[in-house]
Amino acid sequence: MSYVGKILVVVQVILSLLFMAFAGAVFAIHSNWKDKYTESQVAMESAQGQLSQLREELNVYKRESETRLAEETAAKNAAQARNAGLVLELAALREQNAALDQQRATQTGLAEAKAGEARFRQEEAEQQRIENQKLQDRVDELSENLRQTRDELFAMEQQHRDLNRRYELNLGQLAYLRKVVANQGIETDPEVVAQQQAPPPPVDGLVLNVRKNRANRVNFVEMSIGSDDGLKTGDELDVVRVISEGDADWLGRVRVVDLGPNWAVGEVVLPAKNGIIQEGDNVTTRL
Repeated sequence: MSYVGKILVVVQVILSLLFMAFAGAVFAIHSNWKDKYTESQVAMESAQGQLSQLREELNVYKRESETRLAEETAAKNAAQARNAGLVLELAALREQNAALDQQRATQTGLAEAKAGEARFRQEEAEQQRIENQKLQDRVDELSENLRQTRDELFAMEQQHRDLNRRYELNLGQLAYLRKVVANQGIETDPEVVAQQQAPPPPVDGLVLNVRKNRANRVNFVEMSIGSDDGLKTGDELDVVRVISEGDADWLGRVRVVDLGPNWAVGEVVLPAKNGIIQEGDNVTTRL
């Protein structure tokens, strides 16, 4: 129902109430006018109350109508703003569509180029597959060789374990034999036995270099004679310093621990109480 229709309804109700009031007055005239007058007053007051209530409802409806009108106006403004935004968005979308068309054309060209490249890559991949198959065959061959090698290694390890057992058995037997030989008072050191069997040859040489230990004592000496002169590991030589013809100082004794064709290294096994071995001193086996 519209606003005007509601007003007309209210007017009609008011007129109806007035008509009822007049009808009551006429009825009061024909009967007991005083009672009727009282009743008319009560009816009129009731009608006035209803009228006041209707006016309050009319005011409430008016305020609600104004509120709805304001909301609809705001909604219309918002819709207009959205419409303007949509127009701008449509223009932007059209520009984007044009750019996408241009990009599509470019991508089409690139796709054609890539298709050609893809064909080339496919041919290259086929060649690579063939090479990979060759490599796989080689890997299979190497794997078979590796398996055979592992089998051989396992067999060799088994042989190694057998040799270790034999070695340990031989060590036990050797220890027993050494014990038996030691009980008989026989020398078992190979170097000592070699010295007993073959004394060092008569040789003379010079001290080329000396090496000292942390106590600043000579520990090793390097000599100018070697295996070509008949020396061997374990030979002992005396170190002397010639003072004058027929006069010399004894500086100690060294044992050969390493040697070459024309050099030897001796460890000092018996140093002299007085005198320090130096470069240029003499070494000899003739004493």
